Amino acid sequence: MYTNGTQTISGKKIVVDGRVILNPTEQMLADAGWTKVEPHQPSEEELAAMQRAAEVENLKMQLAESDYKVIKIAECAACGLPMPYDAEALHSERQALRDRINQLEDEQ
Repeated sequence: MYTNGTQTISGKKIVVDGRVILNPTEQMLADAGWTKVEPHQPSEEELAAMQRAAEVENLKMQLAESDYKVIKIAECAACGLPMPYDAEALHSERQALRDRINQLEDEQ
């Protein structure tokens, strides 16, 4: 990545005096006023935060994937029909997911 103070480019193409230069050399870029910019390297804390956020999203998806079971249980309970799933086990599984989500969000 290269910058001229106002723009950032990949360095694969530049325009000099109205001419397009493909794959310019380092010297061509420097002569045109572009300086190399090192990409941001996330810190350990940033990496840990990204991992926590990814885990939270994954856990929320797991909760969403079992929402239909909760709805089915509620429908059966309302109609006096037998439960298609073990409600207590489902609640325990979902609560464990929610507890982990809360734990991770508290760490942020």
